[in-house]
Amino acid sequence: MIKEISRKMMSWDSPVFVSHWLLAICFVGAVLTQESERFRLVHVTMGYTMMGIIAFRVGWGLIGSRYARFSTIAPRFLKVREHIQSALNGEKEALMGLSALGFVAAYLLMFLVIFVTATGYLTFNEIGPELISELHELVANLLISVVVVHVGAILLNALYQYFRRNNQEVGGRMASIAVRVRPYKWVAVILMSLVLYFWGVQFKVW
Repeated sequence: MIKEISRKMMSWDSPVFVSHWLLAICFVGAVLTQESERFRLVHVTMGYTMMGIIAFRVGWGLIGSRYARFSTIAPRFLKVREHIQSALNGEKEALMGLSALGFVAAYLLMFLVIFVTATGYLTFNEIGPELISELHELVANLLISVVVVHVGAILLNALYQYFRRNNQEVGGRMASIAVRVRPYKWVAVILMSLVLYFWGVQFKVW
């Protein structure tokens, strides 16, 4: 199943791959430190980093490689509609795959990260009424729920594809994807360097 997920991710270029996992790491870090006053700076730093990653992803969605660009969103959303209709009609493949939910959740969480970071900034700097803090907590819980749906959909889809591959012959296309080299590694290196530099400034390493 892990190999199946890896094959799906091979369509990502290096910046998308690195930004995805950086976002995941920061999300976990923010969740683990959300109730701790001692690690409040860690929580805030993870939140700001998430916002920066989303900003990068938006920019890369405009000028990046083929599968990173937002121009691919419209046709993929049409697939989402078809997938949901198939699921409502009780088609087995649609019910097992759940790829549509995973796709929608991926973009929904981008908007939620922006919202939760904005309210978190206002809360951390004590700007605005107490309602802002409550809103931040509410959106954070919603973000966690969307991440759970997103990850669950990916795992279920990978599990379905794994069992499906055991029942039919797969052509050479998947094999060629599996050995594909990710482009734009230099962009990913710059992104990683900027994140590490920001962390160093936040934690006064330099």
